[in-house]
Amino acid sequence: MIALLRSDAYRVLRSRWIWAVAAIVAFLLLAPALMMRLTSMGPVCYDDLTGSALAMSGIQILAAAMAAIVCCDRTDIGFARSILSSLGERACRVWFIEKCVFSLALAAVLLAFTFVLGLLALPISGVPVANPEPAWQVAAWLGCMWLCAAPYVVLTVLVAHLTRSEGVTTVFAVLSAGGLIEGGLLIGVDFLYAFLGGEFLTVTAAVGPWLPAEIASAVGAGAQTMLSAENAVLLAPAIRALIVCLPLTVAATAADALLVSRRDVA
Repeated sequence: MIALLRSDAYRVLRSRWIWAVAAIVAFLLLAPALMMRLTSMGPVCYDDLTGSALAMSGIQILAAAMAAIVCCDRTDIGFARSILSSLGERACRVWFIEKCVFSLALAAVLLAFTFVLGLLALPISGVPVANPEPAWQVAAWLGCMWLCAAPYVVLTVLVAHLTRSEGVTTVFAVLSAGGLIEGGLLIGVDFLYAFLGGEFLTVTAAVGPWLPAEIASAVGAGAQTMLSAENAVLLAPAIRALIVCLPLTVAATAADALLVSRRDVA
């Protein structure tokens, strides 16, 4: 698997899209910081690092979209199928697991890159941070952010391997990581529940806090919110991420390795 990881890393670093993504992220973080300094907005102070200055909305969408690009690259010329046809079932499983592992690693790099740029944006903006969190809270927040993005990343890899369509996979990545698929399904279930005589939005109130998108939104609010149990279910979002996102990531990776690889070998 190490050789496959090194091969994918080399291929991504040699591609143009990864540098375009890095440039876009840098612009979106540093340009507003520069504008704040040039316009002299007045005395403003961030309460903490993770909740204000380094809010990274959209990180799940971007991570899932990058996984779609990685896994759909060269499928139009039959590259993946030609390789898989020469491998046994065990080697195919390693191939598919490696794609999940690499996409998750790429998401971690994206998160770290965005965080570092956010730190650089603070002195550029000239806005101080009143109560920066301790290092362990920031590290835990970053890990939880990655864990919230992980299910969307591996589900995108699974869809890519099932459909081998870059268009379908990219649309799925954006809709799923944006929470639109979860929200749409939940509203549909609520309508059905109300049609059968129940109260509308009852299902949403009960299930909503356990959806990965809702957990990611709570974690994105900052380290303090991530560790706080002051919410509808009286359970910290970090704990909910471990309960929901971790098993979902493992299950999707297993499905990709076992089901899709078996289909390709057959």
